[in-house]
Amino acid sequence: MRFVKEMDLKRGMRIGRPIFNRKGDLIFDRDERITDADILKLRSLKVMGIFALDPGEPLPPMSAEEFEYEKQRFLNVYALRDEMKEILVIHRARKLESIVDSIIAASGGFKKRIEFPQSIRSRDEYVCSHSVNVASLVTLMGSRLGLVESEKKIVVLAALLHDIGKFVVPDKILEGETPEETERILFNAQDMGFEMIDNVLPEDVKVVNICINAYRILRDHRFLRKSDVQKPNLLTRLLVVADSFDSMTAIDASGGKDPDSYVVALRHMRSCPEVYDMKVTDALEASIEILKPGTTVMLNNRKKALVTALTGADVLRPTVLELETNRILNLEEQANRDIEIVDVVKKLDNRHVVDR
Repeated sequence: MRFVKEMDLKRGMRIGRPIFNRKGDLIFDRDERITDADILKLRSLKVMGIFALDPGEPLPPMSAEEFEYEKQRFLNVYALRDEMKEILVIHRARKLESIVDSIIAASGGFKKRIEFPQSIRSRDEYVCSHSVNVASLVTLMGSRLGLVESEKKIVVLAALLHDIGKFVVPDKILEGETPEETERILFNAQDMGFEMIDNVLPEDVKVVNICINAYRILRDHRFLRKSDVQKPNLLTRLLVVADSFDSMTAIDASGGKDPDSYVVALRHMRSCPEVYDMKVTDALEASIEILKPGTTVMLNNRKKALVTALTGADVLRPTVLELETNRILNLEEQANRDIEIVDVVKKLDNRHVVDR
């Protein structure tokens, strides 16, 4: 399954993930083949694209629990967008608590790794989609790390509001700007956003402090500076990991940046333990599917391999079948410790993406 941008949609492509509207009605189900009329409908809805199955690719299993989780994620994105618009007008949150409760209920009960595909994000919902994803991730990881209910509510609130400053910046302001100027505008917007959080939640300094500290840690990491945030608490460290992971793997709102794979994102986080707390990163790995059997990967010896089994504690060191040599390699074994997975292979060959 791979993401196909709206401009590249073709008649006959098979939908891999369900698509819902703001009422929770199913618009397109999995394994449906899209028509020319469907493509026009998707464009009218400002959908950036679809997750499409390759020709001959079997429909991956999806439990009723995962289907409901996917539906709730769509509903929460729409609800958060409405709530943010309300906050901008009346400077108060009316339904934020119910969105928090919905996310915790939808994300907090999984006992095993779940599929966490990037949501399909329309251009005017990018910030809200990101925030809901981050809130879901902090809930999943927080459950693994034993957060109590009150702690979950605080960190989910922080996740939902941490990017509210970007929500107030119209796309038109950024059109034609240089990357440096865009960064300056969004930087100033973040400061405005923290003030808004403080106004909306004047009695809860924990939430705004989590947002500010997570932002400072990631800002300093981006500019290769040592962070001045000393001993960030667990809730801040959760937000740092969730925010970064979703940002790295998301479909860029402009359509100009291809997302990193989950493997690349996890490898980056492991390489920066001073930024990304290892216990939190381990909780991320234990919460969502990073790799699974049947995935084709590229090894650091420049050979492709097929993941056959997740055999050990490290998800990035599975048992693989090296396609060129037909060798079975357990990457956990000492003899194979110099072999690593570099990335997933998004496409095995040059097949057309539409069955003829």
